[in-house]
Amino acid sequence: MHPYELIGMKYRLGATPEKHGAADCLSLAKAVLAFQGVATPEPTRDWYRRIKRGDTSIFKEELESWGQKIEAPTISTVALCHGPLGLGMASYFEDGFIHFSGSEAIWSPLEGLQIVGLYAPKCLNALHKQPCKRL
Repeated sequence: MHPYELIGMKYRLGATPEKHGAADCLSLAKAVLAFQGVATPEPTRDWYRRIKRGDTSIFKEELESWGQKIEAPTISTVALCHGPLGLGMASYFEDGFIHFSGSEAIWSPLEGLQIVGLYAPKCLNALHKQPCKRL
């Protein structure tokens, strides 16, 4: 799915864009990364259980497992950012980020988010649609 098609998509926890026509910040980030040719881990039920309880620290934990911190965004970058409900994710696309604002996916310029950290894949396998091996 092209990232332009994600803009305006409605938020729904656990939804995937292709299957449900809605997304959450995790499936939104996965869709942008898939378009860029980057493999990502599949979410687990435990991730969603934690999110439903308001524990958004799962995003930081998984980004640190999947990626490495970087200083400046580039293709395949995921931002960990502050939002109204805690931590969330945004994906770098065309000199800005695609993310949720309220109940709808939008594109924002770089300065439009409260970024906690930027992450890029740890290994080259991720750029070839193969899952990275855990270190």
